[in-house]
Amino acid sequence: MAALAAAFWAFRNGRQALKAALVLLVFEGALRKWVFPGAQDVVYFGKDLLLLGVYGGFLLGDGRRRLRAPQLPVFYALLGAATLFGAMQIFNPKLPNLLVGILGFKAYFFYVPLLWILPASFDSDADLFRFLRRYALLAIPVGLLAAAQFVSPSSSPLNTYARGGAEVSDIATFGSSTRVRVTGTFAYITGFTSYLFANVVSLLCLIAAERWRFKRSWMLFGALGLTLFGILMSGSRGPILILVLLLPIYTWLAVFREKGSAKVASRLILSTILIGGIGAYSGSEAVSAWVGRATGSGTADVVERLSLPLVAPLGVLDRAGLFGYGIGSTHQMAEAVVHGPRPFYWLEGPNTEIESARVMLELGPLGYLLSYLVRFFLIGFAFREAFRLRTQFHRSIAVACLLFFLAMLPGGIVFEVTAGLYYWFFAGLLTTVVALDRVTAPVDLEIRRASSTRRRLVPPVVSGTAAALAKVEKG
Repeated sequence: MAALAAAFWAFRNGRQALKAALVLLVFEGALRKWVFPGAQDVVYFGKDLLLLGVYGGFLLGDGRRRLRAPQLPVFYALLGAATLFGAMQIFNPKLPNLLVGILGFKAYFFYVPLLWILPASFDSDADLFRFLRRYALLAIPVGLLAAAQFVSPSSSPLNTYARGGAEVSDIATFGSSTRVRVTGTFAYITGFTSYLFANVVSLLCLIAAERWRFKRSWMLFGALGLTLFGILMSGSRGPILILVLLLPIYTWLAVFREKGSAKVASRLILSTILIGGIGAYSGSEAVSAWVGRATGSGTADVVERLSLPLVAPLGVLDRAGLFGYGIGSTHQMAEAVVHGPRPFYWLEGPNTEIESARVMLELGPLGYLLSYLVRFFLIGFAFREAFRLRTQFHRSIAVACLLFFLAMLPGGIVFEVTAGLYYWFFAGLLTTVVALDRVTAPVDLEIRRASSTRRRLVPPVVSGTAAALAKVEKG
């Protein structure tokens, strides 16, 4: 009843419900592990019920009148073709039942409407920046909890997973170290690291929009340090390696291309040294544990893990055939709704953990191509807008979206719920700043032209940024 009431509230209060769903994503694992361990499934689907109410309110309420998504006919055609193909895959005869297909379709496409919902939910730059800043600062309590988990033994109630009943020996540690791999407020390590990476790119670009001024963004700097520290305590090597690979793109687009890049670059270097020094001093044990895990498997293992997303689809191409085994056939929850002689018996072979291979097994080569063309288009779109958008705040958000899209190209956005929601959230952020830039930048330009000719021109207040600029011009 509470879940249905939440969905009805979301239907009537779409903007607040959208923000609540994103906050619930961060604390859902904590609720499942410690507050409602007997109602984990309801809590797990809580954010989806909120989003379902948001979607309904958008379609049936006044949301369509606020629709401001950019015109992208090629992208929408690709996305529509992928959605239609996915819907047809629900009826793939190789699936054990329709429920598996519906589960798979939800995994692929449930969060896609955020592309249109987000631009209709933020009316101004000020509103968007305020939400992103507050959301990024959630990393502070999450990071402090992760630190408490790290210094606690594996037998501590702080160190548990969502499904309950786990033995102490099931809690992951740093190899031979007794330190646990922390999960923060999330149910498992994977969701936690997806959140941390999304938060890192958000914080980097919010700080870039503030030109790396410590005095104006000291809380964001603290959140960034705790987020990076959280990645180390999680023991995950992938996010750190991807950040290192993406750092040159970030410094080029978000720092060196902007005005006053020399000053910003010097602040960036000093801030990096400061955060690194504090982290090395206060978190030396976490750094040592992460380095031990990162170097323990050797270079060959790292190279193999990086190349697997590229070569794994080719290894299952023969098994997949033309149309695959059906959407959802490799989903981790499929065996919970199908009873048979063995798990995933319908695959006629072993399942795989690599998402690119799972997409190939489920959809076949045509569905695989459509799915990844959508991802490549979003990368190209974000890269283009990082050059075309006319305000630094908008360009910084476009860079954040680009970094996340690049990181998730070989990653999991279908079968890892946290990464999937953030992926389409960043896609919605990109369409939002494109829509805001159409309104804010022309007014900004008109104000500056009026100022240069010493005319008193106060334009209509169409956004938070324009209103602020108008006040400056007026007085």
